[in-house]
Amino acid sequence: MADDNQLENQGLKHFLLTPNIDEYIFISLIAASFVGEIIMEASLFIAFIYWLAITPFFFIASILSEKAKCLRTGRKTAHLIRYELFYWGSAFIAVILVFFLWDFDRIKPSEASIFIHIILAHTMFLTGIVLGFRFYLIGILLFITAALNITSAYSLNFSLDLVFIALITWLGLKIKSQFILPILKRESDFTKDSEMYSGEERRNS
Repeated sequence: MADDNQLENQGLKHFLLTPNIDEYIFISLIAASFVGEIIMEASLFIAFIYWLAITPFFFIASILSEKAKCLRTGRKTAHLIRYELFYWGSAFIAVILVFFLWDFDRIKPSEASIFIHIILAHTMFLTGIVLGFRFYLIGILLFITAALNITSAYSLNFSLDLVFIALITWLGLKIKSQFILPILKRESDFTKDSEMYSGEERRNS
C-alpha cells in the first residue's frame, strides 16, 4: 500500500513538473468555461447540472496550479488548502443552496445556472489573490459571460463569448506580470515569512 502511494505521489509530481503546466491548467479552465457557455446555448437545465458538477474541478485545478508552482520554486504558500477550502467550500455551499431553490421550484433552471455561474466567477476571482493573475482573468471572463447571458440574445451572446474567451486566453498566455491587481495580493496573509517570499517570483512567472 505504501509503495502504491509512493508511486502515485511520484506520478503526480512528474505530472506537475511538466513544462508549461500552468498554461495547460489555465487553458483547461478556459475550456471548461467555454463548454459551459456552449451547453447554456443548448439546454439551460443541462447547463445548471454542468455548473454544479464543475465546481470541484475548479477547486482541484487551483490546488494543482499552486502545487506545481511550489515544486518549481521550492516556496510553499502556507495554509493553501485552508484558504482554498474556505473559498471553494463556501462556493459549493452556495451552489447547493441554489440547487435547493431550483428543487423547491423557487427558481427555474435558467436562473439557477446563471446564479451558479456568478458564484463561480466570484470565487475564481478571489482565488486570484492566492494563485495569481491568470485566476483573476478566469474570474473576469466568467463575470463577462454571465453578464452577456443575462443581457444579450443567444445568437449575439455566443459570438461575444468567443471574442472575450479569445481575448482572455491571449492575455493569460502572453502577459507575465501581475501589474493590474498587485495590491490585492497581501503576501503576509498567505506565506510563513513575507521577507522570504516577496511575491516577485509569482509576478514574473
